[in-house]
Amino acid sequence: MTAICGILGTVALMIYFSAPFWLLPLPAPTASAEEVFTFGKNYHNTILWDTWLQQIGSLLSVIFALALVHLAGVSNEFAGRLILLVSGVILTLSLAEGTFVLGAMQAGENGHPASALTCLDLASVFIHIFLLAPSLFLVLGAAIWRTDILPKIFSRLAIMLGCLFQILGIAGLFSKTAITVVIIVLLLQNLWTLAASCTLIIRSAKKTNA
Repeated sequence: MTAICGILGTVALMIYFSAPFWLLPLPAPTASAEEVFTFGKNYHNTILWDTWLQQIGSLLSVIFALALVHLAGVSNEFAGRLILLVSGVILTLSLAEGTFVLGAMQAGENGHPASALTCLDLASVFIHIFLLAPSLFLVLGAAIWRTDILPKIFSRLAIMLGCLFQILGIAGLFSKTAITVVIIVLLLQNLWTLAASCTLIIRSAKKTNA
């Protein structure tokens, strides 16, 4: 079940993050209220599904991290407890961003263009906030460092990806290039989760056969 949460959560987030490139062309940052309204009208259902994918993907990913720490037997250690803190921050930010996205849609439907633009501007800021928030991978890598729940390479890669995420988060405040590079880090994090999930499945199968 831990592996399933990791796989499904990763797939949901991959669709969510990639949607603007192939499914949901976002309006320009300088879009007018009329352009935002037209965008919301044309992609109404797609936006709703995309927001749901973000929320369920974040939740399943957090459950995966919590379950992995539990299986490793380090839930009561300091790094394990930090997972709870970081997980709460991630879910809070995810729900907040989804709130502003849905707020923009509802404001447009209710004929409040100024509110729609404000909500859209607030939602676009979350790319920076997410990158400044504590990295779940960094804490997770530290938590499982001395355990055998996964091969040692996983904890090392998790810490490395977490550090890159935090560094690029700070750089992203001043450079758009750093934000673009973050996409690569996110892709590598998704691959890490898929590989970790498959490893758990394989190890579980071996124990069952034994």
